[in-house]
This record gives sequence, C-alpha cells and structure tokens, in this order.
Amino acid sequence: MKLELSLRERRLQEDVRAFLAEHCPDPAHIPHHLDERMAYLRRWQAKCFAAGYVGRAWPAELGGGGRPTAEQVVVDQELAAAGAPEFPSIVGLDVLGPAILAFGTDEQRRRYVRPILAAEELWCQGFSEPEAGSDLASLRTTAVESPAGYIISGQKTWISWGQFARWCGVLARTDADAPKHKGISLLVVDMESPGLEVRPMEQITGHAEFSELFLDGVVVPHENVLGAPGDGWKIAMHVVAHERGTAALPRQATLRTWVDRLVADAGAVSRDGVPALADEGVQATLARAFIEVEVLRHHASRTMSPFLNGGPVGPESSAVKLLMAQAEQTLAAAAIEVLGDAGAAEFWHERYLYSRAASVYGGTQQIQRDIIAGRVLGLPQE
Repeated sequence: MKLELSLRERRLQEDVRAFLAEHCPDPAHIPHHLDERMAYLRRWQAKCFAAGYVGRAWPAELGGGGRPTAEQVVVDQELAAAGAPEFPSIVGLDVLGPAILAFGTDEQRRRYVRPILAAEELWCQGFSEPEAGSDLASLRTTAVESPAGYIISGQKTWISWGQFARWCGVLARTDADAPKHKGISLLVVDMESPGLEVRPMEQITGHAEFSELFLDGVVVPHENVLGAPGDGWKIAMHVVAHERGTAALPRQATLRTWVDRLVADAGAVSRDGVPALADEGVQATLARAFIEVEVLRHHASRTMSPFLNGGPVGPESSAVKLLMAQAEQTLAAAAIEVLGDAGAAEFWHERYLYSRAASVYGGTQQIQRDIIAGRVLGLPQE
C-alpha cells in the first residue's frame, strides 16, 4: 500500500496547490442554473487541462500528460481537498475514456480522446434500462446490422448529464441468438442523431442530473463499434471496475473535507447553552463518520496500489464501492443528527438526499457483495 508521496509527487502537489490558490472557483460564483453551470464547469475543466491537470496519465500523443497514474491521483486528491467543482466530463474521464483507450482503434482514440480531456465534447453512458439495471445482461435494446450501419432501438435510463452530451456509449444486443452475456456490443452514438430523444428527470435534490434516453431506429456507423462486435460485456465489466475503484481515491479526500466542515458547523451549535461539541453523543457520531472515511482512504489505497503501478482494476474494487457508499451515507446522516433537520444548511440536506443513492448507483450493494463472494473470496454459488 502506497501512502507516502515521492519527491516528484510532493512537488506536483505543491504546484497543484499553487494553481488552485489562484484559480479554484469560489462556490458562490458558480451558476446554479444547470445550463449556465455546465458551461462554467466546461471552462473550468479546459483551464485545468491547459495546466496539465486533466488526463495526466493518458497518452501524450492523444493530448494527455503521459505521466504515471499515481500523479493523476495526486492531482485529483488535491482538487477534491480544495473543494474544486467536479469536471463536467466525468463520464468521459472516468468511464468511457478509459474504455476507448483500452479497446478503441487508433482512429477512435484520435477522434474522441482529446475532446474528452478538454471538455470540448461531453459523454454519457447508456447502460441501464428500466428492467435491466443491476442485471445488466438482461438489456433489451437492440442493434441490428444493415448496410447503412447498426439500427438501434430501445430505452436507456439513469443517463448522467445526457442532455448535455454529444456522445453516448450504448450497450445493445447485436446477436439475439447468443447467450445472455454474449452478443452484446458497445456502440458510440451521436446524441444529435435522428430518432434519439433525451428526457431529463428531476431528482429529489431538485437537480435534473439524470435523463431517460429513447432510441427509435437510430443509425450508428459500423466504425462506431468499440472493440469487436460481441465485446460489449467484457468492455462493460472493465468500465464498471474502473469506475468503482478509481473514484474512491479523490472521493475520500472530498469526504474528509466534509468531515472538517461538519465539525466546524457543529462548533457553532449549542444546546441549552452547552456547545454541541461538548456532548459525548455528538463526539461519538462525528468520530464514526471520521473513522469510516479513514477506513475508506486506507482500503482504497491498498486496493488500488496495483492499478497505480500499471496493473488492471480487479473485482476487489467492489469492496471499495461498498465502503465509499457507507462512508458517504454515515457522514451525511451524522450532519442531520448533529445539526438537526432545521439547523442543517442546504449543503447538508442536499448531501444527505444524494447519499441515499450511493448504495445503488454504479451497482447495488447486493451486486457488489455477490462479486466479492464469488470473484474475490471464491465462495460456491448458491
């Protein structure tokens, strides 16, 4: 497990901190309206890309930095610790971009990678369906080959930022006669295609982060298949393992800053004239939240060490995903408990509501436990 930074990484850390001290957006200046917010965040990502802090470990010939993966982790953790806003191209950076690097043709890499890094083109992920979420292999969207390309018809849901994306990585069944986990392909779909409709969905937080996607005879060129036809399941497993594991390292840094924020907020609260922080129950609640974030930090660092040294992300990432969801939910619940529903700021209410989805998105807790049981512990099937 690697927790100590090398001399080069410490210098990078100092450079990132200096950059953020000058350029990190003030949250009060970030527009609340979604269209304006996304435009603002695209400019923010472009500025970070120009400074060399986006795609630092991606190939230099494709616009990346060509540096070790550990350096990107240093950058991501510093961004998170500073409270910098997330990049709008998160699906491209964390999900589909790595898949293009691993499975795409040279032409696909040249076409798609740099616009992802610079936030010139946003991506979304068309995997889940109304009746194929956790059981992704049950998807019903079809892609029928024709002389003009693949004709896609079906419905997708939980499409993050679909209304802003130019491209969507869609899983569709290209061979109806193949076994359940076979005959699935991943196709790159132009979101401006005829026959495609995006319907944003407002969440309980009040934001329309997700969308439904309807495809009715959408034509996708043959060259927009990622990997070989039928490789969709293999690519999807690569994608979700990468997504579950790599997200935890910067996320734990974000959660750690939230712990500090909660302690500061609790310090301003008194009950019957007694400071809340003097209450042993409050201290225990805050300690539980802190401990879970620390457990996440150490476990994520240990689990992701092989990846940081150039290896693949394995099924152990499911354990990281479970701990990440638990830490986030514990912290958000602690805020409401310590501050009170009426006393908690809008920030904490939104964190609490959003945290409830943490045990579902990216694969449910039941799915993660099944992966750990079968693929990590080697337990027999029921």
